[in-house]
Amino acid sequence: MRAGMRVGTASVRRRAQLLALEPTLSIEPMRGNIDTRLRKRGERGLDAIVLAACGLDRLNLGAEIGHRFDPDEMVPEAGQGALALQVRAGETHLVGAADHGETRRRVEAERACVAVIGGGCLAPIAAHHDGVRLTALVAAEDGSWIERRSGDDPGEVAAALMPFVSA
Repeated sequence: MRAGMRVGTASVRRRAQLLALEPTLSIEPMRGNIDTRLRKRGERGLDAIVLAACGLDRLNLGAEIGHRFDPDEMVPEAGQGALALQVRAGETHLVGAADHGETRRRVEAERACVAVIGGGCLAPIAAHHDGVRLTALVAAEDGSWIERRSGDDPGEVAAALMPFVSA
């Protein structure tokens, strides 16, 4: 990120982390589906927009991605990139064929951590499990501070962040 860039995002979590990386960014709220956001990027003359890469990849729009943030650089939302399957009652056998146990365990750890902290989609709280460790963060919406903690136990990681939640 370059100083003074105009960046669009709908996420307070992304906003906080972007401003922590580069405090001079001008963050502009942006809502809508992916096509709408890509169109608004041009219409508003934004330097960049921040979207979930997994969504762009699934729509074969990977060429639109100028930079993929590493989770150490920007911690994603709990469950980011994971898909859920909803089936009719009596057809739960379909779930077993689609379940990826390792992904489910990672997402469950991420969501458990965020649930203990008390965060939702409107809070600058994030969690990511890379298969080895869980990393979570809480941040000020303006990016003036960010606290990250990592560990094996979602409850312990969340407990370490709790003192910062009301800061």
